[in-house]
Amino acid sequence: MNPLINLLEKLKIKRQWGILIAFILLFGVIIIAMSALIPSLTTQITNIISNFPQFASDLQKGIQKFLASDWAKQYHLSDAVTQLNIEPKTILKNVTTYFSHNVLSLGSVISSIGGIAVSAFTVPVILFYLLKDSQRLVPNIQRFFPERYRDEVAELLHQMNQTISTYFSGQFLDMLFVGTLTFIGYLIIQMPYALLLGVFAGIMNIVPYLGPWLGVLPAIIVALTISAPKAIAVAIVVIVVQQIDSNLLYPNVIGKTLQIHPLTIIVLLLVAGNMFGFVGIVLAIPGYAVAKTIIKYLMSFYRLRKRARSEAAIVDPSSLIHEKTTSEDK
Repeated sequence: MNPLINLLEKLKIKRQWGILIAFILLFGVIIIAMSALIPSLTTQITNIISNFPQFASDLQKGIQKFLASDWAKQYHLSDAVTQLNIEPKTILKNVTTYFSHNVLSLGSVISSIGGIAVSAFTVPVILFYLLKDSQRLVPNIQRFFPERYRDEVAELLHQMNQTISTYFSGQFLDMLFVGTLTFIGYLIIQMPYALLLGVFAGIMNIVPYLGPWLGVLPAIIVALTISAPKAIAVAIVVIVVQQIDSNLLYPNVIGKTLQIHPLTIIVLLLVAGNMFGFVGIVLAIPGYAVAKTIIKYLMSFYRLRKRARSEAAIVDPSSLIHEKTTSEDK
């Protein structure tokens, strides 16, 4: 919201009024989006819950039909499933138990509605003051450091802010693009619950590298209850969307600002997920990026200071000549 408020401020609109305009636009977009999406999403979620037993039965029949096909017999998949003791009935029972457990755990979610309601009122107030007085933050932090380091502190805070804003704004735009493209692709192949599955794929895309795989699982399961070609069509849609995202959207939206190796990202996600759950998965990458920015800046700052000291220690030849002449005169 800050770029919009700064733009309004350049147009001679006071910052408080600019914040109010930005709030009105933000809540207007949220209300319009919710009024357009929530009814359809609610209907599709209700249909999935009510039709879940039928989905489970169709999935069991689909697995049995697949294991009985010539292709599965050619590669002895049925024997492998038997040796692993993984039968469709067992899968059905486990899926049903897991689904029932999660439905029953919704009571804990309902109990936290009060906390969510409080946050819904307090977060906008906090956001208002952050936007209103954000320009005072850096000078107040600078006061805790010696005067000779205050410019470097301001530059470091600026780089941290750029890293965080680039990641989150780019990540949310990327989620929007992926969710929209996936929804359009599901509509093209006439996939049921296209809106719900597209929204889920967009939300899961917040998890780098692993998100696309998590986002496609419900769509694959629903598609398998219809037919194997439908599941293949879903896989094709996801592959096309991810190719567009990885080659066009993600590099242009986020770019190479973070410069984190994929293996590092996967390790961070695994560690943060085990320690802090989904919140850790979401915050692991930007947290690591900020820590990396701080360390790189401090190292470069240390090298510059060290170089400056070494250069200051070198005596100027002209000063030596001047010193020698002075001593001879004496």
